[in-house]
Amino acid sequence: MEPSISTPSSSSFAPHHPSPLDLPEILTRIGQFLPLWSGEGFHREFSPLPLLRCALVSKLWRASLLPTLWFVYDGFRMRNVPSSILIQYSHLFRIISNTGPFKGPFHCQNLIELSTVYGQEWSRELLITNLGLKRLVWGGPYYRRIETLEQQQEWQLELKALMGLENLDVLKTSGFSLGEGLFVKVLRNNASRLSNLALSTVEGVTSIEGLELPFLTELHITFGGTESPALVDLVRCCPRLQRLSLTGSRTRSPAPSPIPGANHHHVNNSNLGNIITSLLGNNDHRSKEFQIGRLAQNIRECCPELSAIKFSSNYTSVIQSQCFLHDFESAALVNACRRLEAFSADMVTLDHGLTEALVSQRHSLKSLTFSFHESSESDQQTGIDMIREVHCVRRLKASLVRLRELNLSWDKDLVHAAIEPSTSSPEGYHHHHHHHQQASNIQDEVAAFLEEPWVSLDMDTLSISGMIASAVSSSNDTMAHVSMNPSSSLSTKIGWRLVRPSTDSLDAFQHQRQLPGSNSRVSSGHGDGEVMQNLLLLNITPLTQLRNLTLNHAAYERIPSEEEVAFATVSVA
Repeated sequence: MEPSISTPSSSSFAPHHPSPLDLPEILTRIGQFLPLWSGEGFHREFSPLPLLRCALVSKLWRASLLPTLWFVYDGFRMRNVPSSILIQYSHLFRIISNTGPFKGPFHCQNLIELSTVYGQEWSRELLITNLGLKRLVWGGPYYRRIETLEQQQEWQLELKALMGLENLDVLKTSGFSLGEGLFVKVLRNNASRLSNLALSTVEGVTSIEGLELPFLTELHITFGGTESPALVDLVRCCPRLQRLSLTGSRTRSPAPSPIPGANHHHVNNSNLGNIITSLLGNNDHRSKEFQIGRLAQNIRECCPELSAIKFSSNYTSVIQSQCFLHDFESAALVNACRRLEAFSADMVTLDHGLTEALVSQRHSLKSLTFSFHESSESDQQTGIDMIREVHCVRRLKASLVRLRELNLSWDKDLVHAAIEPSTSSPEGYHHHHHHHQQASNIQDEVAAFLEEPWVSLDMDTLSISGMIASAVSSSNDTMAHVSMNPSSSLSTKIGWRLVRPSTDSLDAFQHQRQLPGSNSRVSSGHGDGEVMQNLLLLNITPLTQLRNLTLNHAAYERIPSEEEVAFATVSVA
């Protein structure tokens, strides 16, 4: 009888297939979805416990998850992490956004982003050892004087470190006192990659000769005190520029000389054009007005792809006189664009020049934002301004066929000044009656805006604050009660309900009474803020694509239709 020979089962030779959780690539991807941060904004905190628990599973899990844990170092929010731990794992840092109390030593050589300020030896070392940096936020010496030999040597070391960077695609700098030539060299070193450039209070740049930024698509410039006159021509170096943002913070005299033949119905108290001119050291009022023309010419000749323009004024409730463009200056810049898709501006008033310029872009303009602020003009002029502003907005509403986002905001004090007569005015009854008439005319314009149809039915976002009454924040408010009640026939017809009340509601129109001389539109109730708000909600019913709605800083959401509710119920079941 043949002896039996035992053979191993086929299963013993089966190949071993690792679990997906044994692959570092999969674990790293999972780690990116684990929450590391809690809260938002200033309340954001470092909360690594979920990821740390996962790192205890095995050595593989630990090795795969630690780079995710230490990818971003925020010194302020990681202030409770012991220094010894930070030093041990600093080689894993890829982004340093805030140093906090920990000043190193840092052993990282693979940073892609760094936020720092001048005069810190540890951060200068990071600039030298991380030549592959992609994004740099750098604050210069501001107004600190560099006088002593030690300060001069420190400054030279800082500049040498900055000059070594050649791979930046984002550079944001403030207080950059580079002096002649160095500014151009820093930008030229990174010209082959730089796509986003933000400059704040940059000083000493009088020439940008020879500079080309062929890949720059986004440019932000903030003007302050003594500046760099060459910045007005910086757009000439950016043939692919798509987004331009300008912020001004310096006032000028309220009565400039006009551009000959320009349409400027109203003169405001400051503008960006005169800021730029003041940087050039030219005190001739007439030539100041041509600086915006120069900027517009630069855009027209060198920026064929520019599609978004934004103006900010650094406006505060304390400083009433800030940097605002005139209507004809804004119009010149809009007309310089071949295909404008987004326009945003802090303004004193809107006039027909800019309105018609925007209308000429009606087949491309998708986003429009106006924030109106108080000026030093009289209450009477303020009332006239608001009538004209709403009338111009009506024109835009009826013309911008591709508009998807509209944001309109009137400052609370500005609205009160427009519709409420001044109690301290010496003109007495006639002034009081005239002011009431203006308020009535404002109501007529607002009611017309609310009643007229939207030419663009593709609206996605609508925010209006200050145009109509804010009655949604009080507990006994009729509109809030109606809109929050899904069974209400009016609520169902309107299709929107309040989800977040305003914390800064504008109640200007709440105080209106039936005014003498008002027409039938006002007499029929359109002067009441609640009725006007209801009318707006009814007016936007045809906007089926609208998803984001804010009225007087209060957020609304769509009420699901019966069909949507039924479909959701079936899907859950």
